[in-house]
Parts: sequence; structure tokens; C-alpha cells
Amino acid sequence: MKKYFLSAIVVATFAIGFTASDEVYKDETGQKVDTTGIPSDDLAQPNPEVITPTTNIPNIQTSVSNEDGTIVMRIDMTGVKNSTDLDWLKLYGTGLSNQNVWVEIDGKPKGIDVINLGEQTERTVMTDIVFTVDNSGSMDDEANKIANDIIAWAQLLANSNIDARFGVVGYEGPITGALNMTTVDKLSEYLNYSYGTNRTYHFGGPDAADLQAKAPNYHVGTWAECGACAIEYANEYFNFRTGANRIYINFTDEPNQPYGKEKYSVKFFESQTNWAPAQGTVHSIYSSSQFDYNNWNYNEQPWLISEYTGGTTQFIRWDASDLDLTKILVTQAMQNSYIIRLKDVGDLINDGIEHEIHVTILSEEGENQVRAEKTFMVRFDM
Repeated sequence: MKKYFLSAIVVATFAIGFTASDEVYKDETGQKVDTTGIPSDDLAQPNPEVITPTTNIPNIQTSVSNEDGTIVMRIDMTGVKNSTDLDWLKLYGTGLSNQNVWVEIDGKPKGIDVINLGEQTERTVMTDIVFTVDNSGSMDDEANKIANDIIAWAQLLANSNIDARFGVVGYEGPITGALNMTTVDKLSEYLNYSYGTNRTYHFGGPDAADLQAKAPNYHVGTWAECGACAIEYANEYFNFRTGANRIYINFTDEPNQPYGKEKYSVKFFESQTNWAPAQGTVHSIYSSSQFDYNNWNYNEQPWLISEYTGGTTQFIRWDASDLDLTKILVTQAMQNSYIIRLKDVGDLINDGIEHEIHVTILSEEGENQVRAEKTFMVRFDM
């Protein structure tokens, strides 16, 4: 009997008009593959049982493409860290002796090919990154350092094998500034608009007026800093790319203060019915020494959003003097991303049914064993 610990609904819309190919041949080892290099489903084994997970599978994006006449489903996700020895896990797919990841669709085991981006130089992974920045008065000491680090880090990513786009939300009580998804040059221009907390206290980009008009819809208390509210604002209004992994990085020195509104509480993110894997992983950077926030819906530990979404948390000095975005875990998570490919999904397209995708990761035995799984739903619509 399988045990499912995580569930989420992801509705993905695909515009597809492909014809599947049934051409199959055997390689030099006798393994059946087609021209895509994806192992046949008849070689796949059922997902192993996971009783007690040791880590989370982070954000997941799905897409479908035509590879030489074969419909291929692609699952993208950022890296999974071994919580014991802190190494980044490499994933191995169907037919390999060290297989440690499995995928089922509607309970049917699928043959999968895995690409570990940490070993690739010719492939790129799309990632949309949103910086939610507390720009209240208490952040004035670290505001310039944070902005400069964001720009330098974004420029570094732009020159890597990560196809990145960037957005910003500034928040105090209300949403006080925003920049929709854009290039590193436009990000730099936006953040260099002014100094201190004023760097994110304005709306930029071609849709600045529209973003400003929508900001009052996400207003909490006048003095209530609410990173969750800023994340929800970006989720609702930003132009994310289809198939791109979503990463949020929240900078604050205050508790999450939803002012009694449950939708903006960190608890909202605990349910994957509210926050599905495709909506992104939240990473927290916290520049204060206060940790005793436990008043739900009013004063909450902001880094719990990261815990609930599979993100990471970094505690830094009050003035951000020790901040180095190139060394935070989210950077390595993107660099160690995965592409999982499977085929024989043509008959699922445009059938109007939500199909269950179940991903299991189970590494080698021993104290460093990684046990994780995620279940989510995808509807393949034209």
C-alpha cells in the first residue's frame, strides 16, 4: 500500500497538436529506447514506498514538447539537498542500477530519463526570481547592501546556464513598489532609482501604473510588514513564463504581520491546496535577532513560509554586512536543478481529466538516505 504525504493541485494548460511516434529500437545494451533516449515504460518499476520523508521536493513545473514526432513530458524542479551530509543529490532514472527517482502517472510507472543540470553546460533552465523586500524604516541599515547584492547576483546568474528573469515587490504596510518580470539590466535600473529603502518604494516598468493601481488590493495594517502579502501580490499579477521554475526571496527583519487576514498568514502556505508546487519555492533572508514570534495571523515567524514550500532560510547580521547571495542555498539549488523526461502521454492530451503525477525520491540506504515524494495533478489541455 502506498502512502501519500504531500498533495497539491496544479492545472497546466498545454497548446499541443502533435502526433506520437511508436518507433522503438534497442541500444547496444539491449535496452529499449526511442529516438528521444527515454526508456520505455515497460522497463519502469513502481514508485517505492516512503513512510517517513526526510526532506521536501521543491517547486515543480511541467511542460510538453514534440521531440522528433514523440510527445515528451518534462518535469523541472530545483535541487534537493541531502539533509544529513549537505551534498546536492544527483538523480538517476529508469534502468540504471543506482536509480533513485521514480514517476507514476495515474498509478502507472513511467520510464524516465534524468538530466542533472549541475553536470550540464549546454542546457539552460528557465527560472523566474522575485525579490520581496521589506522597505520599512527598520530596514534602512541593510537596504543598500541588499540592493547591491541583488544586482550583482542577478548579473552572475545572467551569465550562467540559468535563463533568469527578475521581479521585485517592495512592501511596508501596503505594497509600496513593484517591477514585473524583466531583465537584469532593467532590474538594476529599478533598484538604482534611489537610495536606502526608497530603492523599492516606487513602481517601475511599462506596466507601472497598472501595478500601482492593483497594490491597494493587498493592503494590510498601516504598520504591518507582511512578506506573505507581497508574495501573493506577485503571484497574482506578475508575468511568469510558462515552464519556468519560480523562486521567491523574501528580505525582512520583522515578523510576518497579516493583521488578522488568514490569506496572508504563513499558515496559508502550509496547505498545497492554497500554494501548489508550480507556484514556487520561497526562500527567506532574515536580518534580526528576534525569534519569538508565535502569534498566528498577527506576528509570525516569516521563515515558516520557506519551511512549508521547500525553501531555505538564512539569518544574517542586522546591517546585512555578511550577506552574500552567491553562497545562499537557493543559488546552489538552481545550479543543481533537474529535468525529468518521460513519454507516451499523447493519449492524455485534451481529455479534460486531471491526472495524478507522483514523484518519489529514495536515495541509497544508510544515515544519509533521502526520502521524499510529492503528488500533484495536471490536466493536459490544448
